[in-house]
Amino acid sequence: MSTIINRRQASAMLATAAWGMTIPARAAPPRRLLLRGADHLLTMTETPRAKTDLLVHQGRIEAIGPGLPAGDADVIDLSGHVLMPGFVDTHWHMWNTAARGLWRSAKGGFMPTMAAISPHFTSADVAIGVDLALAEAVNSGITTVHNWAHNVRSPAHADAEIAAMIRSGVRGRFAYGYAQDVGKDQPMDFDHLSTIARRPPSDLVSIGICARGPDRSAPSVWQAEWDVARRLGLPISTHMASDPKSAASGGIAALAAREGLGADVQLVHLTAASRADMDRVAQAGSPVSISPWTELEVGYGVPPIADMIAAGLLLGLSVDNMVLAGQADMFSVMRLSTDLARGLSRNPLLMEDMTALRWATIDGARSLGMGQQVGALAPGMRADIIAVRVDALNTAPAADLPSLLTHAARPDNVSLVLIDGVAHKRDGQLVRVDLPAIRAKASASIAKIRSAAAI
Repeated sequence: MSTIINRRQASAMLATAAWGMTIPARAAPPRRLLLRGADHLLTMTETPRAKTDLLVHQGRIEAIGPGLPAGDADVIDLSGHVLMPGFVDTHWHMWNTAARGLWRSAKGGFMPTMAAISPHFTSADVAIGVDLALAEAVNSGITTVHNWAHNVRSPAHADAEIAAMIRSGVRGRFAYGYAQDVGKDQPMDFDHLSTIARRPPSDLVSIGICARGPDRSAPSVWQAEWDVARRLGLPISTHMASDPKSAASGGIAALAAREGLGADVQLVHLTAASRADMDRVAQAGSPVSISPWTELEVGYGVPPIADMIAAGLLLGLSVDNMVLAGQADMFSVMRLSTDLARGLSRNPLLMEDMTALRWATIDGARSLGMGQQVGALAPGMRADIIAVRVDALNTAPAADLPSLLTHAARPDNVSLVLIDGVAHKRDGQLVRVDLPAIRAKASASIAKIRSAAAI
């Protein structure tokens, strides 16, 4: 029997072989998929449409409009739903997901507890964390992730996380980082990073770096990391101005002085950044990722969202980590973002709900350099699409669609998730993961780690 392998399958086979993975049997390329009769459709670039169909073929959106002919397509009835782009999470430490809720211990709060457990994560443990995180991402409608891997203890740790991402079929960037306990004067593993950057990438998984930057490493280290990343053509992400002490150290000005800002350099948090520093960032075109839940919970402070809006920053949203956030719920991140902006400014009209939706979709994609592929619905874009019920008890009636999505909807209202045209969630159920197996592995992993760390 002959086998026909298309370009996408061949690319996936090369990538999985490069990361030492077992290549699973591949299904035949899907036929056209017609998403029929959605009550509403949010493209993120146009006025919302009503009673609209969307046709998917070979991983792309082929057509959008009412009454599209089905032809030989598989048809999914989406009456009672809004169709919209999948959410884009712009900063997520996936490796520690099995430590959900373990933000304090006998060692102290979040930082001491993470310092105690992070040395005990094996490559298998970080892969389990990524598996669990990606399953939860899909369940809540997140179709693109930025895996901020800041406990890369060996080449095997990085390889294991990348393999988990490729295996999942979820779109994302793997940001190569460092071990949690590495010294401020020690750089990341440039040799292995260079090897990874030269390997054939997956169609869905790209490579970047997550650096400690001026706030958390010596000048010789962060400058070398910037130089290597730019020589390799890799995007950079770094935590900056997270707290008053970091903000006062002048890291953003140091980056600006060395031309270390720009569209290829994402800054995370900026919770304590001055308006002058925000203006520097905006002028240079660096995108910013905020994670309001964890910024509050870890004690960084209240994210200055109104000032960020006024400065004209390109913003994306983040669930950050499950140790603090507890759940990967982009709906709640949008809700908190809008409510903080309105409450702190004492101006309920300061921020539109659609602004938060843009941060969670098209602006998040743009901040990761993926705005030409995902984050919006249009012919030719990759088919990363979610369908959210608008006829559920907590979402009906849909009097104001943006407000419904930011303040009423929940992950359990997401009934369909497509990534590159492939269904990952259908009829409200995950269809590509073995949840009992993932839960069992994650439970065993964190029990072993806690025992080793004596917490």
